Amino acid sequence: MAKINNEFRQIFAGMAPQAIINRDELAALLATTVGAVTQMAYRGELPPTAFPAKRRACWFVGDIREWLDDAAARRRKDDVVAHESAQKPRVGRPRLPASGAI
Repeated sequence: MAKINNEFRQIFAGMAPQAIINRDELAALLATTVGAVTQMAYRGELPPTAFPAKRRACWFVGDIREWLDDAAARRRKDDVVAHESAQKPRVGRPRLPASGAI
């Protein structure tokens, strides 16, 4: 299965922005299951489908690329915020050292 995922990722990299991918292909790209992609779409975690009036879920490659770029940017921003918050002093009463001596 990993070989199929890697092959589709290479194909995805060369696709035109107006090309369309379905749930199976998006699942292969995200290394998850088709059911997980369906749940992500239901929860609104994915970009809107290419043809909202149709029952079959498919997405434009350009929309998926933008969504992946935005997700990566949010993650980098969250990592920076988490790193900055880790450097702040702790709130509350000071704890005793591990040796128990004051």
